[in-house]
Amino acid sequence: MSIALCLSAVVLDEQKSGVDRDASELRASLREVEKARLQGRRDVHDARRQLRNVDAERRRLSQELGELQVRAARIDQLTDAARRDNSQLRQKVTDPTATER
Repeated sequence: MSIALCLSAVVLDEQKSGVDRDASELRASLREVEKARLQGRRDVHDARRQLRNVDAERRRLSQELGELQVRAARIDQLTDAARRDNSQLRQKVTDPTATER
């Protein structure tokens, strides 16, 4: 009986060692998965921050574009008015009868 008990103890020790090894491998695997998950969270956080920055820049540039379009339209109006004035002055200079009218 004592040999059977010794053999059973050896088998149980081997099984326990196998279970401990498996548990250790599973813990290591879990640590790797957790590291990857945390890195993924950091990446998502960074991507969201970059997206907010890009959106703020887009809004700022959109507002600036609107302001520049208004300025360009005003400059076009002023340019057209200056051309009309120049044309009228040219006519007065080249047509002496235009001043008599």
